[in-house]
Amino acid sequence: MSKIIPVMVFVLSLFGASVSWANGEEARDAVVKIVDAFRTDIVADKAVLANDPALLEKRVDNILAKVVDFDDFSKKVMGKYYRRATPEQRLRFANVTKDTLLKTYGSSLLELDPDRINVLPLGPQGRGRETKVDVDFEMEAGGLLNISFYMESEESGWMLSNVVINNINFGLTFRKQFGVMMEQNRNDIESAITAWRDSLAKKS
Repeated sequence: MSKIIPVMVFVLSLFGASVSWANGEEARDAVVKIVDAFRTDIVADKAVLANDPALLEKRVDNILAKVVDFDDFSKKVMGKYYRRATPEQRLRFANVTKDTLLKTYGSSLLELDPDRINVLPLGPQGRGRETKVDVDFEMEAGGLLNISFYMESEESGWMLSNVVINNINFGLTFRKQFGVMMEQNRNDIESAITAWRDSLAKKS
């Protein structure tokens, strides 16, 4: 019996690893679908979309709506201040964040080379719920953009929980920025949201 137990533990560990890897591949497949949508619906049609910001924003929204919960993302950005915010303030913050990011990153997608977008094989993963999927984007003007998509499995499918672009953690960066705005506005959430909107608008 004492010899059987280590064998069982070994077999179970292999089974667990295979399940984890399978889940990781599902996350990667979800990212492949996102990237393919960027390539076909945005980058390949850049000549039209460059002159139609409203259509560009709509197409980016259609892609991201399937994989991004902006309410949850906004909750993470607000951090400890989320509980203090009223439902109306939470909704306003989520809408401001979503609208501005769609405009900002929609226009940046037009600079990508559609033939040089590469979803990399899965690398080593952490022990949390997230699966990291790396994608290399090459710009038409030259230069490489590496984006790490952090995916989480939800009831509705694989959802994007965070993004790291060229080693810049956007979820963490945004949370720090909003914290600074709260300090600058004497912890007044309404004023901080307005400052947040103006800050994001300058980057669009």
